[in-house]
Amino acid sequence: MSTIAFHASAVFHVRDGYTGASMKPGGLRYFLDGQPCSPVTKNEGYLVLLNLTPGTHTLTMICRGYLDEQVEFVTGEGTLELDVTMKPGPGYPFRQTVTRLTVALTEKGAPAPNHRLWLAYAVGPEIKLAQPKTEAGDTSARLFTKYPDFVSAPAAYLVDDGEESEIALLRALEGETGAFAAPLERAHARGKRLMPAQSYHTGADGCFSAVFRAPCQVVLFDPVQGILAGAELTDGDNRMEAKIK
Repeated sequence: MSTIAFHASAVFHVRDGYTGASMKPGGLRYFLDGQPCSPVTKNEGYLVLLNLTPGTHTLTMICRGYLDEQVEFVTGEGTLELDVTMKPGPGYPFRQTVTRLTVALTEKGAPAPNHRLWLAYAVGPEIKLAQPKTEAGDTSARLFTKYPDFVSAPAAYLVDDGEESEIALLRALEGETGAFAAPLERAHARGKRLMPAQSYHTGADGCFSAVFRAPCQVVLFDPVQGILAGAELTDGDNRMEAKIK
């Protein structure tokens, strides 16, 4: 008797980008490489893509009240873990006044379209590295926070460390130990903070918009060039301009 083997090529944790809450999969539609697909869905916002051919793929997620979200990822022999946030769009049920940010990205004096960036923000419980040093290749680290029960995981974070900054996916926090979905790429000293981060793509005009519950500090990060800009947001509408080389 033959046995059919299933391999989990990619696991996504899908969250509401405004509230941070895990999203129920029932209201989402999925397209893999442009074709409708039906991932395996699990509780608390998880979806799994099985038996993908190794290489680059694009998953598009559509949901009423949210902007369409497009995630490009590369699969191999292992299981890839990703954190995805659905950003508020037309019809999103805001129940209070919000803080808005428009980011304008340019390259050589012209708008930079379809560029992937990360926006980190200082909200929620403060999280810092608690051990003397983490090394490149580490998959866990001691973390300090006064409110561990309110730390989102799995979720993406910016390790805020100047020119050594990087994005890390915190898979879980148990006690003082944080486990990462992939090895850290760089070494970091004690006290460096982890800031919640979300991925965005610039539009044809080189811009994207983000919405927050209240004013906060934000940091704009490019996976290749590092930190591009930072700002303290105020009530109402804000604008940030950044350049890539």
